[in-house]
Amino acid sequence: MANFELFKKLLDEKSLNYASRTTENGDGIIDLPFDGKVIKCFFSGDKFLSIYLVFEKIPEEKLADVIFLCNELNAKYKWATFYVDKEGDLVIHDDALISGDSAAEECFELIIRILDIANKCKPTIMKCIYA
Repeated sequence: MANFELFKKLLDEKSLNYASRTTENGDGIIDLPFDGKVIKCFFSGDKFLSIYLVFEKIPEEKLADVIFLCNELNAKYKWATFYVDKEGDLVIHDDALISGDSAAEECFELIIRILDIANKCKPTIMKCIYA
């Protein structure tokens, strides 16, 4: 779980607020607050990172429109995947293989990319959901 610990150390050095825990099977989870939401980072083993940002709850009557929008956003943004989960939430997701001395910085860079994409897409997503 070295990358999990390295990433926590990087977050501490940047004085960022986060919560962390280890699961029963030894995987690490880090929750980072962002704009009233939480980015969840799952570290599995020593090389796999999965990042999730639950962006917005989708009203049932807008579900088809948002799924269509997800398809458009998936074609436009290659660093993230957009989908509606079984709870009806729009999720922005990324998976990555990380390793080596730069793993913590790579994790941080991926989170910055996800947040940048979320900020760029927010007006389009909100218009689709609430217009």
